[in-house]
Amino acid sequence: MMKSDRVEEIQGLYGPVSVTERLVQQIWLKQDFHFTDLRSEEGSQITVQDPGRWNVNEGPDFLGARIHINGEEFAGDVEIHFYVQDWDIHQHGLNPNFNRVILHVVLFPLDGKKSSVRTSNGHAPETLVLMPLLDRDLESHAMESALLELESQDIAEWVTDFCFRPLYERISIVESAATARWKQKLEFAKKRLKDSTWAEVCHQSVLEVLGYSRNRTPMSRMALRYPLKEFKALSVDRLFAEEEAAWRLNGLRPANHPRKRLEQYTMILDERPDWPDQLLKWASKLPMIQSPVNTKSFRREVGMQSLLDELGETVFAGALSSSRLNTICVDALFPLLVAKGGVNVSNYWMHWFSGDMPEALRKFLKFSDLVDREYPYANGRLQGALSLTLSRGPGNEDVKT
Repeated sequence: MMKSDRVEEIQGLYGPVSVTERLVQQIWLKQDFHFTDLRSEEGSQITVQDPGRWNVNEGPDFLGARIHINGEEFAGDVEIHFYVQDWDIHQHGLNPNFNRVILHVVLFPLDGKKSSVRTSNGHAPETLVLMPLLDRDLESHAMESALLELESQDIAEWVTDFCFRPLYERISIVESAATARWKQKLEFAKKRLKDSTWAEVCHQSVLEVLGYSRNRTPMSRMALRYPLKEFKALSVDRLFAEEEAAWRLNGLRPANHPRKRLEQYTMILDERPDWPDQLLKWASKLPMIQSPVNTKSFRREVGMQSLLDELGETVFAGALSSSRLNTICVDALFPLLVAKGGVNVSNYWMHWFSGDMPEALRKFLKFSDLVDREYPYANGRLQGALSLTLSRGPGNEDVKT
């Protein structure tokens, strides 16, 4: 009998995100967290030699793990939950199949509760809380997992149900999801600007985007540690070395390496030290079209390619590729510009070039007939598709128009 996959809704950077226990199990399997100097809730030092074999059937989630607890090696099983109390809710303490559990891994902190986990033979496994150990937000983990899962499936499997709906309904669902995601990003930008200056929030936001999902957290720490004026005086070697243990480099293309991104950003600061102010000047000259007919006509009327070229040169000193620059626009700059109250660029966010579009979402838009000559690939519908993917999927009957 296969296990059921429990779902928990958490608040991500831009709104609610559905997180499954399977995702937490993936994080454990890949050891995708800070695993040096681990401490259990009981205060023991934990070293993971082998996370174990993923068990998709009934019983503990990982079998045959090898873990050092205060220097002593233990061989046994690992059980994964959202909360420590799930052990008792699932009645594992009455099930002898869980007697070999040596570590209980939970995602969320105990919130003042004490771990009272016991097996049916009286053993008390140590409890390890993952959330404080994660080096990036759960939304990034969920997005990466969802996109990988989509790419591993036949397109027909995850598009067919959605395509049974009339085209007008598919458009309405995706565009409504895009509008909701825009509002979430805007609220997040407003919160950031309440706590810091325009220049510093721009500095932090662009560095985070340059880190992609894999290296967003160390880039963010760096931006908070060194304000804009201090950052430009530091060498790339020093900056990269300070987060050496945190960089996630496996599978990265050379162009996306964080050292390369740091070099690009320091070049921008050398050439355009006041780039946040230059951004405001660029935005103040944007043509305003309140009710665009479609993406193609909007881009033509505002001269979008020329605007992108001007942004790349006058604000970012020609240091960034157009794909990364587009991603910075839609993930950071446009929400910040509206949050500051200067200019309403929400239509730009919807119709802007899509930037670093995951291939799975590109296929979804194509096979759902959501792109054509009048509506070429654009950020709005991409964000709508992404929002559906991060919730319960494009074919879910609970998705409302």
